[in-house]
Amino acid sequence: MPTQVPRRVFWVRRLVVLGVPLLLVGLVVWVLAGRGSDAAAQTAPTPKAGVTSGAPVPDATTAPTKADEQLQDDLDELSRKAAVSGVVVCDAASLQVDATATAGSFAGSTKPTFTIAVTNRGDEACLVDAGDEFRTVLVTSGKDRVWSSTDCLGDDPTSRPLLLGPGDTSKETYTWPRVRSAEDCRGGLKAPGRGTYSAQVVVVGVPAAPAVFDLG
Repeated sequence: MPTQVPRRVFWVRRLVVLGVPLLLVGLVVWVLAGRGSDAAAQTAPTPKAGVTSGAPVPDATTAPTKADEQLQDDLDELSRKAAVSGVVVCDAASLQVDATATAGSFAGSTKPTFTIAVTNRGDEACLVDAGDEFRTVLVTSGKDRVWSSTDCLGDDPTSRPLLLGPGDTSKETYTWPRVRSAEDCRGGLKAPGRGTYSAQVVVVGVPAAPAVFDLG
């Protein structure tokens, strides 16, 4: 009669019999997985220096408008004329432009007027054209674009050349005809009504603080 094996010894033997094959299978899987990782590392392309992944970043440079290009062409022409006279054109950084309404309110049919001052803050005399070609006046009321000096300007705008010494200021009184205008020059527009308005003046690209006034 065979000797009965104790239960603890029986289960130890069973675990040994089952555990050895499982251990061998685990070793094979580990080796194959390691080789696969090495192969992937060898075949994966190395990113080039300075190249990043993801969508390309668009160029943030804003294209100049036709008005900007025209202003630059006009400034270049003014520079050529100034060079012939032996003077330099005022740099925008050296200019200060101020606009002030001559009254706080304009009643009835009174046409609003503004004082426009151009000051040379530079260290040398320079030439600036403050005429219609290089000066814009835009009248608004809230979000309502009421009138602009550039609407229907024509092919021969008025020139106003100024030779300003260091610290010199030139002033002019500008009148808004108290009407509406449109970029397409159409007529029959509704007359401006009572309310608060703002005149925004720009001379050779240099803006003045808005001149605020009321129409009564």
